[in-house]
Amino acid sequence: MKSMSSLLKYISFTRNETKVILFAVSVLAAGFSIKYYKHLTGTSSTLPYDFSKSDSEFREKSNNANRNKMPLPEFDNSRENDFEKRLKASDDSLSVGNNFVKQNKPTDLLAKGLNINTATKEQLIDLPGVGESTADKIIIYREEKNGFKKIEDLMKVKGIGKKKFEKIKEYITTE
Repeated sequence: MKSMSSLLKYISFTRNETKVILFAVSVLAAGFSIKYYKHLTGTSSTLPYDFSKSDSEFREKSNNANRNKMPLPEFDNSRENDFEKRLKASDDSLSVGNNFVKQNKPTDLLAKGLNINTATKEQLIDLPGVGESTADKIIIYREEKNGFKKIEDLMKVKGIGKKKFEKIKEYITTE
């Protein structure tokens, strides 16, 4: 044991590192020993596996399945599905799953008509590029800072940069 501790000091591995290394060396030695033993006794299987039996079973079952195959039901192309009907009916909407989300259309807003100091969440969502989370951030900022003094203060809200502000500025006011 004394030689082991002197070896550890010389190599400078921790005790756990040494255990892992010794385990790995032991596993390798055991593997080589088993391989050598199989080589000496001639029990190693070097022949490739013969897949011909399983291949023939697969072909036979595939042929039987094709012979017994039932015809597919006819698809009624004359009836439009519900999704397509709703999509055609709502030209101002985008489909998200089964819900329809109103598209942000600047034509729906009056120029310089929305007061961002008094606007509701729904009104803010109508602004181009403003979704639910951005509308929430605008409302939180507005409450923390006691309103917006000028419309440019809107760029202080996280998520509203210069590009988004340029799209919004013609539709908002602080009065």
